[in-house]
Amino acid sequence: MSNHKYRILCTRPLADQLIKVADAKGLMIDVKHFIQIKPLINQRLLGAENMATVFAPGAIQVFTSAHAVTTLEHCYLNQEDTHYVIENAQICCISGNTRNQAERVFKNATILADAAYGKDLAKAIIALPDIKAVNFFCGNQRRNELPDTLTQAGITINEFVIYENIPTPEVSDITYDGILFFSPSAVKSFFSANRIPSSTVCFAIGTTTAEALQTFTDNKIISSTDTSEESMVHTAIFYFNNINCYE
Repeated sequence: MSNHKYRILCTRPLADQLIKVADAKGLMIDVKHFIQIKPLINQRLLGAENMATVFAPGAIQVFTSAHAVTTLEHCYLNQEDTHYVIENAQICCISGNTRNQAERVFKNATILADAAYGKDLAKAIIALPDIKAVNFFCGNQRRNELPDTLTQAGITINEFVIYENIPTPEVSDITYDGILFFSPSAVKSFFSANRIPSSTVCFAIGTTTAEALQTFTDNKIISSTDTSEESMVHTAIFYFNNINCYE
């Protein structure tokens, strides 16, 4: 491998270990936050009585983002004077980092269903026996596919909006070889303040992010093989270490 390093921008926080892995493979990653996650107070989750109702035995908890899991953990399950331990949670979630966070936060949880995308997760939930209602934890910009599909199937959705995405655009004066995008919100935030040269490759964590990119740029868009930050980094590593195969 030559000493040349490709310059990559990551539009959200990234594990230090993944940055080191990329560096060893010739990719120098800069991390900038183009979205801020702000927790929201949801009165229906406050107090022991509400929590006992929401997390009653047998209740189905649905997560389509890791932010929903971690916000629930830090702002509702663990407070200054209160700590709730949820035993044997029944969970349906997006695969990858969302599932990893759910399994970390909810000890001894049962993952009833997981899928890479919300529409596929909805189908997996519908396929489960005797599902009458679910608790859906999300942000203020959640997509409609999952709740709409479940509603059409006759499943009641108790929706808890517990965080909001706040754009934090920043003008970049660096020309990057590649940019990693993890959500449509980050795409909109980045392009509200920046334009990119035709040579910059955009990497998308999934189809919805790729579709958002297509509305802002005609540049090459590469989707990761899985919806996880590890997959995103390794997709970029593979691309730039085999760049002649893509020409």
